[in-house]
Amino acid sequence: MTSPLIWIVLPAVYASILFIVRRWERTVVILGILISLLLAWFAWVAPIGETMVVGPWRANLDDTLTILGRRFVLDAADAPVLTLIYLGLAFWFGGSIIANTGNLFVPIGLANAALLTAAIAVQPFLYSALLIELVTIISIPLISPPNKPVERGTIRFLTFQTLAMPLILFTGWILTGVESGPPDSVFVVHGNILLALGFAFLLAIFPFHTWVTMLAEETHPYVGAFIFYTFSLVITFFGISFLERYAWLRTSTGLYDLLRVVGILMVAIAGFWVAFQKHLGRMLGYAVLMETGLSLLILSAGTAGEHLPASLGILFASILPRGLAFAVWALALSTLMGSGNESNTPALSLHLGAVQGRGRKLPVTVVVLVAAMFSLAGFPLLAGFPVRLALWEIVAKQSSLAGLVALLGGVGLLTSGLRTLGILISGADEEPWLVKETRGELVLMILGGLGLLLVGVFPQWFLPALANLADIFFG
Repeated sequence: MTSPLIWIVLPAVYASILFIVRRWERTVVILGILISLLLAWFAWVAPIGETMVVGPWRANLDDTLTILGRRFVLDAADAPVLTLIYLGLAFWFGGSIIANTGNLFVPIGLANAALLTAAIAVQPFLYSALLIELVTIISIPLISPPNKPVERGTIRFLTFQTLAMPLILFTGWILTGVESGPPDSVFVVHGNILLALGFAFLLAIFPFHTWVTMLAEETHPYVGAFIFYTFSLVITFFGISFLERYAWLRTSTGLYDLLRVVGILMVAIAGFWVAFQKHLGRMLGYAVLMETGLSLLILSAGTAGEHLPASLGILFASILPRGLAFAVWALALSTLMGSGNESNTPALSLHLGAVQGRGRKLPVTVVVLVAAMFSLAGFPLLAGFPVRLALWEIVAKQSSLAGLVALLGGVGLLTSGLRTLGILISGADEEPWLVKETRGELVLMILGGLGLLLVGVFPQWFLPALANLADIFFG
């Protein structure tokens, strides 16, 4: 038995089975949660690379699986990452119970987790681009459900992700044998250009960012947030693998300057436009773009020649507060648009004009929504604050302009949250305040809000372990 068989092949098989029985939606969600929790627990306790003993049965749990000449390797150092992936998947599946995401969310979500795990494990690692493209393709029915027209955001998402694949694969081909070559080699220069363009498409870097806000407006908010979060996480791992693999990248004097300039541009654009948005879905999209820019700023804190940026721990520590805020934000939007309240009525638009005064009927939802926005802005006592504080400090040491822009980006998101709060609770003075959330919505909203508060007040319980994953995974 091999570890890739357990955490790649088996989830893909389970996803196929759940797809077949998807008509029983609630049962499929429960099975998806149980499967994800089981895989997370086994990743935590399994002795990868050693002999596994279960009663009278003994077997070696090897770390390598070979398929079509390609090696998939998941060793003991990957166990914390596997635990995080499938535990996070169970968390997202749990929210889908009330988000009304459709019967494809769990099967496709589980298949995506298997393929993205494969993208992390495959060797040579350049084949990750093919697997990411496959995830893009199978995500289309989730983003644009059957019997509904395909919107512009979906088309741009598919187009840009597809354009990125050949660029990155071609980069790997032309750089074969010159990993340690001189930085001024013509192959290295061409590789730099193609690589930068490929990752610009993958990460929705300006000016290829428009699909993010389009998709956030057109698709279901919970589905969109799930796609944004999982893609950005794995693509970031993929990008860091390039730094680890190619010495000429780490020794390039212009790399970190480029990351800093692009990061400043992304945060400035997102922070400015999010403050003036009139659609709650587009606000979420700009928050995603801001997080991408902040990730680039974290990586830009490195210096040429070092193995990997010392700030990498901050990027890994942000995984929990970022994922928690996105999930809670998207869940609140799903409830706000009427997904779980009145299933016999059409969903409300997420335009601010359409939801004005909605907070008087869904007060818990509005409080949690604004808390998620404030958390991503770095508001004190919320989950995002400890990571933002560390980010502002380390980025400001490298560039005062970058530190100022990172701070102002948070101010833009904070302004957006205050505008949203004011519009959602506005209404006639005689209009009564009610609590019309269902019991399930109240439970999940309160748990999400408490999670944001708990991580913010007690960061020492969660964030150091995540920061240490940088040394474990890329050490």
